[in-house]
This record gives sequence, C-alpha cells and structure tokens, in this order.
Amino acid sequence: MSKSKIFLVVSLIFLSSNFVWLKFFDISQNNPDFVYDEFYSFKALIKNTDKKLNGWQIIIQPQDLANFSGNILLTTPLYPEYKISNIIEVACKINQPGILVDDDGSEFDYSKYLSKSNIYATCYRPRIKVIDQQQDVAFYLGSSKQYFFDNLDNNLVEPASSLSKAILLASRREIPQDLRNKFSQVGLSHVIAISGLHMAIIVWLLQSLLIGLGIRRQTSFIYLFLFLLIYLYLIGFVPSAMRASLMVMMVLLGPILRRQTMSVYSLILAADIFVLFNPELLVYDIGFQLSFLAVLGLLWYVRFFNKILIFIPKKFKLREVLSVTLAAQILTWPLIVYYFKIFSVIAPVANFLVLPLLPAILLFSLLLALVGFVPILASIVSWPLFILFKIMIIITQNLVKIPGAYITINNFSVEYLIISFVFIFLLTFIIKPYNYE
Repeated sequence: MSKSKIFLVVSLIFLSSNFVWLKFFDISQNNPDFVYDEFYSFKALIKNTDKKLNGWQIIIQPQDLANFSGNILLTTPLYPEYKISNIIEVACKINQPGILVDDDGSEFDYSKYLSKSNIYATCYRPRIKVIDQQQDVAFYLGSSKQYFFDNLDNNLVEPASSLSKAILLASRREIPQDLRNKFSQVGLSHVIAISGLHMAIIVWLLQSLLIGLGIRRQTSFIYLFLFLLIYLYLIGFVPSAMRASLMVMMVLLGPILRRQTMSVYSLILAADIFVLFNPELLVYDIGFQLSFLAVLGLLWYVRFFNKILIFIPKKFKLREVLSVTLAAQILTWPLIVYYFKIFSVIAPVANFLVLPLLPAILLFSLLLALVGFVPILASIVSWPLFILFKIMIIITQNLVKIPGAYITINNFSVEYLIISFVFIFLLTFIIKPYNYE
C-alpha cells in the first residue's frame, strides 16, 4: 500500500473515531466541582467582543472564580462599551449552557457548540465595573480593530457599513436579520462571511503588491504568513478564516517547494490538524463541515464543470466563476438543507452575478478601513464601495422575489442526509470528475 493510501486510511480512522466518540459516547463534564445557577462576584479579563444589533457578546476569562476554568460568555446592552484586555469586576448569575429546542422540536447542543471556543458558562446582563486596562498585544490589536470599525461606520451608511465589517472583519451580527435571511435564501451567505474565497482574494492582492515592489516570491511568503497571523488575531481567530488561511498557505507553499500541494490529501491533513487541537469542530462547528465539503467539491468538480460549460464564455472569467459556484455547492447542499431547512435553487445565478464584485468590495473595504480618517481619501473610496454593495443588495432582493427561488424543507432528517451523501459520492466515483482536464 502506498504512503498516500496509508495516510488516507489513518486519517479517515482518526476523523471517524473522533466523530463517533463525540456524537455518541462523550459524556465528560467540564468544571464538575463548580456550582452553576448561582450569583458570583469575580474579576475577569475581556478576551473578545462581538457587537450585535441589540447588544454585545463578550468573552471573558475569570481570574479568581474558584473551581472554574475556561471562558464565560457575557450578554450585555449596547452601552456602555467595553474593550479587549479590560480587567473588570463582574457580578452575575452564572448559567450552564444546555440543550436548545427549536419550534419544530429539533435539538441543538449549545454547550458543545460553545465548548469548541473554550466557553463553559453564560451570563446575561451582568453588573460590570472596569478596574484596569491591560496593555498587551491583544489591547493594541483590539484598538486597531476598533479603528477599522470606526472608519467603516463613519464613512458608510447601513447596511453597507455592517456588510463591509462582516466581509472584512468577520463581524456579521450587525447585519439586519431580514437581509441575512435573503442572502441565505439565494445562496449568498458565504459572501458575507470570511471564507476561503475571501482569504484567497486578500492574499492575492497582497502578494501582487509585494511582488510589484520587487520582493521575491519566497520572501513575500514570509510577509504573507506574518500578515495572516496578525489578521487572524485581529478578527479573533475565526475558525473559518483559520481553515481558509491554512489551505491558502498550502497553495502558496507549493511553488516554493516545487510541488502541487492543493489536493484531497492536503485538505484531509488540514482537517486532521484542526480536529487534533479542537475535536469539537468535527461535530459542533457547522462552518468547519461546510468548509471541508466546499473545498472538496472544488477539488473534485471545478475542472469537470469547466469542461462541460463550454457554452459559457471565458471572458471576464465567467465560466470559471460559474464552475467554482457549482463545484462548491454540489457537496454542501445536503448539509445546508439539514441545518437551515433551505434549498436555494437560484444560488448558481446569484453567485454568478455577485462573486465578480467580491474582489473590488474587499479591496475598497480594506482601503477604507486603513485611510478612512482622511476625508478626501475616504470620499474617493467609500462611494464606489457603497455602489458595489447597492448592486449586491439589489441583485439579492430581486432574485429572492422570483417564484421558486428557494425551497423550504422542514423534514430533511438524518436518514435523508446520509442517503444524499451516499448518492453524491457514488455519482462522483462513477463519473470521476477529478480526472477531467
């Protein structure tokens, strides 16, 4: 048996055994000696903040809370605001996350979902007093992030401002729920979230700049690696961005090592690494599951669709955009229907129309975040960015009105999910789309 096949078998055993254990046998309890549903007063360090339309979600690390380890998720009003690395005194009732039940009876293990971020308790409307400010790297990076937020907020009107912050800085919670629903219904949710496509565009822009400045490819790789580390820290190490960064760096490393590293084995290696450090991702992180399947679809089906869509012109990369859209969706649609109860029929058309706008949106968002404090430069950058968002919203709002643009499926059970994946993988094995040139 070849080394690649041995690696594949070992990886599949590792991933499947982790999945089965977490899904069916893991009964471990975090902080077993801590008493929940009681009021506590303690000091804590603010690790991260996330603004929503109706308040803040703040992740804190307690400093003197006996028998408790890990982080706590606070839910607070919009005002007053708190900063990363604030040292605070907190008084609140600490709750243990449990099972949430939807209106249709579906259960969601909120405790496991939070545990993947090392969060083991929640607290609503706590009394908070800021007692100190820790001047560390997190503080300065948090201040930089707030600087970018302010530049986008001050120079864009809603919903362009919240969309720009979501696409560039992974802050999606300020987008109005109605608009988020429309993006979901037309299959564009991935556009307003940090994904592999976003990271690839950002890295491509920076690499082009560095090479244009005369920096050698090998040296530019080091600069890009450092930039990605800072960027990931800035946005709070969003899992989707971390996965995307790892895959992008594998692609960039290929020419340096004179190897083609983007393959199914690279994807599985990336999954192994993330699951090794955080096993809960495999079962409780929907983004991880969707990202893995989307990239697998790209690896298997992009060349196939490029071959059969010969009637689509290559001009302006139209055929490539449509091929990437279809390839990414062919493996992800069962999971989307299972989790979100929506099957977007219009998604290929929506992506075909909107994805070409994304590079310009990212570029102008990045420029505005950097130079937004200069009125003249801010005006030059903000207007085209606003127009691009306006076009994207108009396309979304008109497509969602088309009869049959999306189908709501409320009874898509686990059995249907398994059957769908079996059919897709059997079809893939039969037609072998990855062999197309």
